[in-house]
Amino acid sequence: MAITKRSALTGQAENKNAGAAAKPAQKAPEVQEKKGLWDTLSRHVMTGISNMIPFLIMGGLILAFSQLIPYVILGVDPSMGIVDAMNSGAYEGFNLSLLKFANLCADFGGTLFGFAIPMFAAFMANSIGGKLAFPAGFIGGLMATKPTAVLSLADGTWTTTAPVASTFLGALIIAIAAGYFVKYLNQKIKVSHNMLAFKSTFLIPMLAAVFVMLGMHLVVTPLGGMLNSLIKAGLSAAGKAGSYGYTIALSAATAIDLGGPINKAAGFVALGFTTDKVLPITARVVAIVVPSFGLGLATLIDRFVVKRHVFDKQFYPQGKTAMFLALMGISEGAIPFALEMPKVIIPCYMIGAICGSLAATIFGAVQWFPESAVWAWPLCENIPAYIAGIVVGAVVTAVLVIFIRNNMMSKGKLTVDSND
Repeated sequence: MAITKRSALTGQAENKNAGAAAKPAQKAPEVQEKKGLWDTLSRHVMTGISNMIPFLIMGGLILAFSQLIPYVILGVDPSMGIVDAMNSGAYEGFNLSLLKFANLCADFGGTLFGFAIPMFAAFMANSIGGKLAFPAGFIGGLMATKPTAVLSLADGTWTTTAPVASTFLGALIIAIAAGYFVKYLNQKIKVSHNMLAFKSTFLIPMLAAVFVMLGMHLVVTPLGGMLNSLIKAGLSAAGKAGSYGYTIALSAATAIDLGGPINKAAGFVALGFTTDKVLPITARVVAIVVPSFGLGLATLIDRFVVKRHVFDKQFYPQGKTAMFLALMGISEGAIPFALEMPKVIIPCYMIGAICGSLAATIFGAVQWFPESAVWAWPLCENIPAYIAGIVVGAVVTAVLVIFIRNNMMSKGKLTVDSND
């Protein structure tokens, strides 16, 4: 009978009686482990981001209620806070209850947003070092948003000052460090079967917590805070040129893979700048909806622009669906079009998103709220400019796609079944 041993980290059984025939099979994981470092880290980062997204969605929707109720439904002056509106005496009965609910949504939604970075770090560390690394990652992510105070001696008196938070960059660094540290401990610390519970519930978590505390306080927070300060200073010094460059990069990264890893990574960077009030998230929220609106528009106007249909017949109802999903802030409705001709369609998405985001920014639209669905549009400063930017981007996308496909059809490089 084969004797097996379970790892405290993974819970997977290890075969002790593997014969010579089993040895070649054991080399496969090693080969996979030697895969490129960038590919491995990218997989861990995307694990963290994908598990963080629900907190952003929940927090965003609840925060949307906190803004829509007072400032759209009740018409509260935007310069006035929710509590100030309650104390003004102008709202009573049901309206006062709505304001109380809005205040609750603001607090609760903000709390959910506060969990985003800790959960990112926790799941990324878990992906690297297993379940024992999860709490260490969470602690590190929390310290990335709420760093420990720094002691300083001034005029013979000890005082504490709050350092600049390392935010996403700090969470990324500590998640990698904590994950590999826990993985190393689990492999190197050997205990008897009777001591496995002590190892997994006390020893490794305690060592990991101390490692995270010292690592964040002494290295990551000072480094990450300095880099964040430099980024903010650079963007501020660059003025409009820096703002436009950021708009171009963010909108292109948002539109390139429609909810994929590049899109999510760009969104997290944008969210960091937005929550820190460095730059608004206007470019991203416009770029999310432009591809779907653009392709939907193309299916509606192609026969008027080039006097024939340029899509297969199944794409026409999908175009209407894509436009509806865009109103919900969902970009994935444009994916079927991209899958058919990615080398043609994706560049059109990116160009349209860049044009739309730049137009909205130049026209004066400013959106600080990280939600692209139609119910968040009223929260944008200068909403006509915001809508104009979406229209510009959608028209550019639609025209590019129509003329490129029409040209390919004329040259015999593309045939469509459109029932013309």
